[in-house]
Amino acid sequence: MEYRYVNIREILSRVLRHPLMQELTLEAAIQYTMDFFGIVGMPKMFKDKIAVLDIHQYRAMLPCDLIRITMVKDCKSNLSLRSTTDAFYLENKKHKRIYDLTFKTQGNIIYTSFPEGRIEIAYVALPMDDEGYPLLPDFPTFLKALELYIKQEYFTVLFDMQKINGQILQNTQQQYALALTHLNSDLCLPTVSEMESISNILTSALIRTNEFKDGFVKAGNKEFLKDK
Repeated sequence: MEYRYVNIREILSRVLRHPLMQELTLEAAIQYTMDFFGIVGMPKMFKDKIAVLDIHQYRAMLPCDLIRITMVKDCKSNLSLRSTTDAFYLENKKHKRIYDLTFKTQGNIIYTSFPEGRIEIAYVALPMDDEGYPLLPDFPTFLKALELYIKQEYFTVLFDMQKINGQILQNTQQQYALALTHLNSDLCLPTVSEMESISNILTSALIRTNEFKDGFVKAGNKEFLKDK
């Protein structure tokens, strides 16, 4: 599913319409928004991106908009790297066999089992504008749920400071719970084309055990029986 995006200032303008939220800043709205992303997940609002990184001394810097790595591929051999299971990976990496292609991430650094080279990473990215602010998907259920989440968190602080009564906070919490239910329904419903791929995977007659090396490019293909 593809979304149109709006600047995060759109959600700030929405919440500032409430007379009790006039002191909310853009920085606070961004922090609330990032918390909301972490709570809800929002897998469909992120973008799939590919980046090529140069490995030097077993490491490289990850892109700043990275949310989650999908796959990593060695540009020289065109083979996929697997995520390491070695608990002492950083200490043992110099003793790895060169054909044992593995990687590990720590903070904003990716470590590989080979000292020099180039890798291509497919990753999930947070859409950002030219100023480095996150972009928001422009559809009603998302914006309404985010608006109510920010109000709920902000009103909780006001309630703790005894600036509002509990009924105002409770009313906002109920509205947020209902809006979140509507949002989850929209996010969980696959498109027609996505349902076709899911159906092909579930009804596959053959068990495929080597999809990883091809980047799962054929995982959703339909199977055909050959005539004798």
